[in-house]
Amino acid sequence: MRIRMATIQQCLVASLRRVPPAAFPPVQVTDAVSSRREVKNRAHWRTSRQWHPRVIVFVGLSIFLALAPAVRADEDLFLKRVAPVLERRCVRCHNGDNAKGGLDLSTAKGLHEGGDSGEVLAAAVEESLLLEMVTGEDPAMPEGGPPLTQEQIADLRQWIKSGANWPEAKILQPKPGDGDWWSLRPLAKPPVPPAKSPWIRTPVDAFILEKLTQKKLTPNPEADRRTLIRRLTFDLHGLPPTQEEIDAFVADSDPAAYDKLVDRLLASPRYGERWARHWLDVVHYGDTHGYDKDKRRPNAWPYRDYVIRSLNDDKPYAQFVREQLAGDVLFPNEPDGIIATGFVVAGPWDFVGHVELREGTLDKTITRNLDRDDMVTNTMATFCSLTVHCARCHDHKFDPITQADYYSLQAVFAGIDRAPRPYKIDAEVEAERAKLTAERNDLRAKINTAKKAKTDVAELEKQLAPIEAALAKLPKPPLVYAAATNFPNTGSFRPTGGQPREIHLLNRGSEKQPGDIMQPGTVGCIPGLPSRFQLDNPDDEGARRVQLAAWITDTKNPLTWRSIVNRVWHYHFGSAIVDSPNDFGHMGATPTHPELLDWLAADFRDNGQSLKRLHKLIVTSAAYRQSTAHDEQNSKIDSGNQFLWRMNRRQLEAEALRDAVLATSGKLDTTMYGPGFDLFGFIDDHSPHYLYDKYDPDDPRGLRRSIYRFIVRSVPDPFMETLDCADPSQNVPVRNSTVTALQALSLLNNKFMVRQAEHFAARAQAQAEGLPAQIAFAFQTALGRAPSEQESQTLTAYAEQHGLANACRLLFNANEFLFVD
Repeated sequence: MRIRMATIQQCLVASLRRVPPAAFPPVQVTDAVSSRREVKNRAHWRTSRQWHPRVIVFVGLSIFLALAPAVRADEDLFLKRVAPVLERRCVRCHNGDNAKGGLDLSTAKGLHEGGDSGEVLAAAVEESLLLEMVTGEDPAMPEGGPPLTQEQIADLRQWIKSGANWPEAKILQPKPGDGDWWSLRPLAKPPVPPAKSPWIRTPVDAFILEKLTQKKLTPNPEADRRTLIRRLTFDLHGLPPTQEEIDAFVADSDPAAYDKLVDRLLASPRYGERWARHWLDVVHYGDTHGYDKDKRRPNAWPYRDYVIRSLNDDKPYAQFVREQLAGDVLFPNEPDGIIATGFVVAGPWDFVGHVELREGTLDKTITRNLDRDDMVTNTMATFCSLTVHCARCHDHKFDPITQADYYSLQAVFAGIDRAPRPYKIDAEVEAERAKLTAERNDLRAKINTAKKAKTDVAELEKQLAPIEAALAKLPKPPLVYAAATNFPNTGSFRPTGGQPREIHLLNRGSEKQPGDIMQPGTVGCIPGLPSRFQLDNPDDEGARRVQLAAWITDTKNPLTWRSIVNRVWHYHFGSAIVDSPNDFGHMGATPTHPELLDWLAADFRDNGQSLKRLHKLIVTSAAYRQSTAHDEQNSKIDSGNQFLWRMNRRQLEAEALRDAVLATSGKLDTTMYGPGFDLFGFIDDHSPHYLYDKYDPDDPRGLRRSIYRFIVRSVPDPFMETLDCADPSQNVPVRNSTVTALQALSLLNNKFMVRQAEHFAARAQAQAEGLPAQIAFAFQTALGRAPSEQESQTLTAYAEQHGLANACRLLFNANEFLFVD
């Protein structure tokens, strides 16, 4: 056995510090000289550091061999149980010169020095600040995450009690969070709690009621039918129900009336238009590039239409995902196969960086890195609710995601760019085009060969002419802005031809410090799923995306199924089961109803992955059908309605409000699909100008649903932005919802609102004779109910003084119009 002298000395000094005074032999004093000699020897024994090396080795070895098992046990406790917890839960904030609270927990020296609050260790274990901060009912640490487990706290307590042994050379590094996190655990369908109440209508209610009972909460009664049809129609269509629809539903005595209403709404094409807007928020779809030169993308809209069609067709979710990531590879002969990959390129694109910067420069490399970062972020946040992009510069500080994982995901998208791409719509035309193109290319090759041989090419050129003419007569294929590997060169923006670029792991995220070349793959935190892809041909760009799509849609991937059902729940209730829909990691929220989330996810995954079926399951529940009425007792327990003892009252989103105004005024154009309409004047002088003050509110193109409006990234529509419209430059899983004076002013004075109020007044005048009857019609059309006598008198008097159009403006500003109960 080889024992280092330094180790022996450390053990010796440590052991001597622990030897009590009684352990020393008593001093026998015989005379003054001998007494002085004994005292001197004893003092030397206690204090000398200049012992003979042989003595040190002999004594130290004896002590070391006696204490070695205890030292090893202390070190094992630290290295195997305590250090991993510190690295995952503490060191990410408490390390280095910028350690929070001045406390560095990455080294033994930092631990013993303490922080701004003083020492963190104490002789009395329970008085140690380190232990105090992580214990109790509401521990202060770890900040922003779940508390330590009782087992972890017990290990920490034992370690401090045994002397807080820390090997001198050990330096802790921040590590991603625990792999045993709720969102990463395998997905299993939990049993539905037994039905104990007639209130329960669907399995959803059984889970909700169980939690309400635990919290001593009682559910609200069901809302009235007028409220329910308005809630449901806005929820599934983004439009108000007509008065005829309200009257029919209220009068329908069939016990299945509500279910029939749900089925009718889900079967309407209006459903796809409504829910496509939610999806486009999440994937940050826009019709311009963004950045400095925010140029138009005239061919982005086919992807928007694809989303609407797919939702209306109730496409199985796994197919929906696969098409958007690799549809051009998996379904090359179907138009949707190419159009769907508009998802990958939905975000911003730096025109200057890609087109105007020279190839081979550092700035060009940075531009491409940022471009792929957006693709990775969009993919993993949308489908898996993971913040993978946090690992671009270092291993994720909170979740088990490494830098290598991140750059492996970049490698998946290394062969594609964002560009207009032709797609097929007529199989016969495309077959003829392919045939003629092959003949043309063959003749061109022969002509080139003949020219090199200096032989006559007249006959070949004569054969080529009719083929060129026939090709020119064929209708050109339409274009979609999508993931592309081949496109015409534009400046220095050139295609890869399908050959993936090399992706390096960048030290600290710096393009100046490229490291190892990365192979395509994904994160390694999902049990049972490999993180690196095995490809028959590593240069096959499409195969990389196919493998990622297969990994995401694998039934063993719990993130995918939890993520989508959580999103759908969020849009129905205004708050999600996991209130951070894009972040299922340690820094996100934890589920309020974890068993319900898993039941919904497993049920959705295993029963056809039908979004319409999921909608029906949720909206037919008693929980969804509750009134929004306030209950004082419930509010004292759960003021934020976290456990859904009532329905949440919600403000109409910008698009739903604009569409509701058009529907109420009678001017809504329900034409579907096609290029978006402008709500601005446009000037293109290399750097485009979007002039919203030049918009004509009577332009018939602007009367379509808001899902079809042309969305500008750098210059958002001031009216829509005031109403909390989503920012198309960012992934928006949850919109802001504010109530401001500026909103009221816009709803009263914006020229769109003023003009629609005039149209609404004209509609009322055409439908009824006399001002009181016109007011009654306007009131009923806007709010779905007849006015009270007081309301009728007040609004009629106002219209007599200020005109019917201004009375209609007031109705557009009524809370009953702007909010859904």
